[in-house]
Amino acid sequence: MWKVLNLMSNDLDSSLNYYIRNGFEPHPYYYNCSGIESIGEERPILGIYFMTVGVLILSIYIPCLFVISHSDLIKSSCYKIMLYLGLMDVCCLTVNSLVTGYLGFIGATFCSFPQLIFLAGSIGCGCWMGSCATCILLAINRCSDINHNLPFRKIFVGRNIYFTLMIPMSYTFYAVFFTKPILFNSVYMSWFFNPMLGLESDLYVSVPHTINNCCVSLCTASSYGYLSLLIHWKNRHAQSEALSKTQKQIFIQSVLICTCNATAAFIYVYMQFFHSPPPVILLGQIAWQCAHASVCIVYITWNRTIRRKVVNLLLPKRFRNRVGVTSTFISTGPIINMIPTEIIKSTGTKTNSNTTIF
Repeated sequence: MWKVLNLMSNDLDSSLNYYIRNGFEPHPYYYNCSGIESIGEERPILGIYFMTVGVLILSIYIPCLFVISHSDLIKSSCYKIMLYLGLMDVCCLTVNSLVTGYLGFIGATFCSFPQLIFLAGSIGCGCWMGSCATCILLAINRCSDINHNLPFRKIFVGRNIYFTLMIPMSYTFYAVFFTKPILFNSVYMSWFFNPMLGLESDLYVSVPHTINNCCVSLCTASSYGYLSLLIHWKNRHAQSEALSKTQKQIFIQSVLICTCNATAAFIYVYMQFFHSPPPVILLGQIAWQCAHASVCIVYITWNRTIRRKVVNLLLPKRFRNRVGVTSTFISTGPIINMIPTEIIKSTGTKTNSNTTIF
């Protein structure tokens, strides 16, 4: 316990809070670049890759969030959580794709752009931790919407959802302003807590980040595992073909989403305590990018409502009619959607004002 507290003793001095209070300058001891020769490595191919993927994903994700916030979808507690998750994802994608690509392209290290990297690292790490908490909350919301007997279902009903959302919001605020930031190094094309300035690595260990990553892997896997088992149980009792298909969709999407999150979480914890080869480090960076991009891909490919509204938003009606654009090529719901109408009819599940059917 004392060792953990000792590792956390310099969190405040290494945080964005200190950075802002001291004229936007990092701590002069922990992040002192005086006399340090900044040696990076230009990574043009990887830089272009990260920036290109970032622009493509954000160009899809932002319209999805606009559609959610400006439609009746936002009346559902599920979509309120999804909207906040989307904001966290956009912030993280800006850092792990656009900023990462640019810094890698020019071969930057922490001492090349200390202010920019410190600020981006604080936002990127804090919003990653905030998105993890929001993902867990969303998983709980999905479970409680299927199993109405769960006692904590009330926290998502009516105005209670706004108080519930204060949990991930407060956690995000803490993570951004009061924990150590991750710092970019173009040699490995990734972000580290250690700026590699010659000080002991223990000074840069982030205990909150380690606990967060361990919890997100365990909680998301448990929640979506429970969700899959619940769907399987309903399938056996309802004998519904629609439910059987949904079960498979949920299981596959659960594996994909959880794998990206768990891989990024595990590798970033491992990198903090053990030497990692460059390919593993790069895999962790790509997994971090995919963890936030995967939610957007699920929205636009599996969610008929969001896809249809995004198409209507981006393409004029005259153009859609001329080229025959349709937004109904997939008819099953995603992991984060409600149970389809066929399932509700077959299982006798009742809906309420907070339930949206696709």
